[in-house]
Amino acid sequence: MNLLAYETLAVDASSLTSIPGLFIVKNTPLERLLFDRNMLGSDFRLAALSASRMMIRHVVDELNAGVFSELVLLSKGLTYQLAEGSILEGGPNLACNLMATSRANVTGSTAQIDVSYCQLDAGGDRLIIGDTVASGSTVIAALTKYMERHSLREIIILSFAGALQGAARISQFCIDNDIECRMLFGLAAFGMGDNGFDLSFLHPDTVTDSAYIERARVQFAGRPVSAVGWDFGSQSMSPQKYRELCWLEAEMWDLHGHPSLAQELEPESLERVRQEYSAFNLKIARP
Repeated sequence: MNLLAYETLAVDASSLTSIPGLFIVKNTPLERLLFDRNMLGSDFRLAALSASRMMIRHVVDELNAGVFSELVLLSKGLTYQLAEGSILEGGPNLACNLMATSRANVTGSTAQIDVSYCQLDAGGDRLIIGDTVASGSTVIAALTKYMERHSLREIIILSFAGALQGAARISQFCIDNDIECRMLFGLAAFGMGDNGFDLSFLHPDTVTDSAYIERARVQFAGRPVSAVGWDFGSQSMSPQKYRELCWLEAEMWDLHGHPSLAQELEPESLERVRQEYSAFNLKIARP
């Protein structure tokens, strides 16, 4: 695979969404990542690195010109592999801050986020973050915590899959705190499902190319299945959990046996998927 042969395009979506600083990035690695729900393990990890490299190309000049640090939001941020991607694309070594966040509760368009661990020695007033954006609550909670220790003047957010609602909330937070903000979203600015988890090309609020909408319609037999699942990154970090979540999605959308969710595996219990329980409404007793 000749990664350097891929072309990548960033489209200014601010006029379409009324969200300043929002761009939609289109390239082949992102298409592979968002239109194959059956990738697992090393295949998924390598696809994510390819997609990150393509997104980094749009900001590598800024990374080289300024002193940017990375804020890794554990655990999904590990999937983006931004530090490696930056070096491979001729960018700088990214000094690394770490923060562990978890969803305590998800209700519709909002989520309660707990921050259980911080290691912010790298500091820096310019941050780059790789994270899948739904409600935006995780990023806002992380930035709020970060600013307890460091001043912040600029952020760049790279998101393989990002929701309009989350982008709007992050943008407003940055305006309120005088932070320059750019967000690069993969292939679309997604409408978010009522469960707070689903990011589907078929959501009526999704801003994307009509070709992607039709492709998703065929892929999922017309059901608004999430392009990235309910726990992005579990494809490589916890494949068993990912398979069980696929089964629950198949149950929800009546897609058992459908090739789009071929990795589905019926869970023996709901222990592994407890945090995503609110994403579905099934007659399954809590463990």
